Amino acid sequence: MNDLKRLHPAAMLISLIAAVKSSIIPIIGSVVIGFANSNPFLKYVWIAILAFAIISSFLSWVTFYYKLDNGELYVQKGIFVKKKRYIQRQRVQSIDVKAGVLQRLFGMVGVDIETAGGSSEAEAHLSAITKEEAEAIRKELLGKESSRMRMNEELEGYEESGEEEIVEEGPTFTWKLGTERLVAAAMTSSGVGLIFSAVGALFTQFYQFIPDVWLDQSLGFVTSVGLSSILAITGIVFLALLVSWAISCVITILKYGGFQIEQYEKELVITRGLLERRQLTLQVNRITSVRLVRNLLRQPLGFVSVYVESAGGGSKDEQASTLLIPILKDSDLKDVLADILPEYSFEREYRPLPIRALWKMITQAFIVPVVVTAIASYFFFPYGLFGLMFLIVTIPFAWFTFKAGGSGAGDHYVWLRYREISLIEVIAPRWKVQAAEKQVSVIQKFQGLSTFKITVQSSLSGKSFHLANLTDKQADHLLAWYSRIHKKDEH
Repeated sequence: MNDLKRLHPAAMLISLIAAVKSSIIPIIGSVVIGFANSNPFLKYVWIAILAFAIISSFLSWVTFYYKLDNGELYVQKGIFVKKKRYIQRQRVQSIDVKAGVLQRLFGMVGVDIETAGGSSEAEAHLSAITKEEAEAIRKELLGKESSRMRMNEELEGYEESGEEEIVEEGPTFTWKLGTERLVAAAMTSSGVGLIFSAVGALFTQFYQFIPDVWLDQSLGFVTSVGLSSILAITGIVFLALLVSWAISCVITILKYGGFQIEQYEKELVITRGLLERRQLTLQVNRITSVRLVRNLLRQPLGFVSVYVESAGGGSKDEQASTLLIPILKDSDLKDVLADILPEYSFEREYRPLPIRALWKMITQAFIVPVVVTAIASYFFFPYGLFGLMFLIVTIPFAWFTFKAGGSGAGDHYVWLRYREISLIEVIAPRWKVQAAEKQVSVIQKFQGLSTFKITVQSSLSGKSFHLANLTDKQADHLLAWYSRIHKKDEH
């Protein structure tokens, strides 16, 4: 494997489909506009986009080479600008092996290799190689010492043959997402909001292309049967939410179907996906923090999701984090963490926020709706008064945010709990925290409050978590926990 190699020709088709997918709105828009416009050149814009995608995919495949040589992966690519890159074994943070539908048709897999470079994209992406090549790359770049493959020197005949016989050790622990948990994860997924937003965005893009006659006929039918416009719009929004929820359920099942974690001595191998099978190898010593997330649907039902921040392995749809456990009963959390990441499984005592923080939160929640309502009422009275309805939501939310806030620190770990919309707990070891910071705003200074913030390494350059409205004493205590002087005093 020391010679330069090209990807499988299926890489051209994969690249072409990705290009068409990213250009789908311009393609559809050019078709609609082209046939509605008298300019003959506009009719062929979509053909030009497709032709460019085809040529680009072919040239990208022709100019892409790679080879694995003595613990390094060499990648050479570029159509107009040639890029040559060596990826050394010691810089590799994680290796993600994926098998999408197209790759499965050709018996290929894709490999993403992430390093400590802190980029939002993988350091190297091999879109179509054989499974054997992917396994060879994984073993070589993760290093034999940290690989699952271990040399068994006690095998009979080892000394006689003089050859290294390698056996594959099985996992020490396996956790699987069962069918009931998968269904629960699908039904309580927070992705419905994103899908609803996407549906709305697409509708606004294509709204201008819907003929006025169709709109008049559909809305005219609604009003002709006696429904008011407001009731009709409410029904449409509800229907859109229902469809978005159904789509979210299907996507979650396809994404996390077959989910399992295999634990080896120094690695976690996370496998998931029905359509796109993904196998992520994550080195345990690269994990920098654990994040427990309970969204608004899961918290009342006693479910929690577990994310980890690590130097590599994160994905864009998970905000550069890695979803370790999609869903789990709160009562099982401690035991499952004890099996997978035992160093993060311990009881945590949270110090609550001071009562003056509650008044600050309620004031903040009160001011914005009142000011907006006052302005809206001045110009659009009496409809602007509907803005006061936001107080029904924001003030209780401020109360729940106050109740959620808490912090604590032990000998080697710090933990923060806060609410954005979901309830979030972050647990980080001191030796993984890159920076700790105390912040005091002008308003906080008068109230004797502070914000404590920590930063840990993630797939990007770093990820920060903060808890606002602690007392100065609480923030000073956490800062002292992290300080070098504090550590010296311990010894």
